[in-house]
Amino acid sequence: MSKSYGNTIPLDTEEEELKKLVKSMITDPARIRRSDPGHPEVCTVFAYHKIFNKEETKEIDEACRSAQIGCVECKMKLADKLNGFLAPIREKRRSYYKDRDLTWGILLEGNKKARNEAQKTMELVREVMRIKIS
Repeated sequence: MSKSYGNTIPLDTEEEELKKLVKSMITDPARIRRSDPGHPEVCTVFAYHKIFNKEETKEIDEACRSAQIGCVECKMKLADKLNGFLAPIREKRRSYYKDRDLTWGILLEGNKKARNEAQKTMELVREVMRIKIS
């Protein structure tokens, strides 16, 4: 997927929007009718199943190849799995959005740690380059 192509799934995508995005995904181009046997190895939706729905991958592969499952049903299974995967991320994002003080505290602490590491790195760079700062 590519942001420039407009076919990404942002982590904060709400459930219904995610279903719409998954419904628009391209599947097996050779499978014209639901009764046609599929070729999961060329299907983008199946590639996502292999990542987010490992426990059902074998059954989906067999059902697709034997035309027991259609592309729409396959996409809806994927949307359910993706929504399950993203639900805790969405909830955590909402909690950070609600608690601005906590969020700023985390950002400031991270900034401090990054600055300390950057200072150590620059000291090493200056030492190697034999640059003295007075």
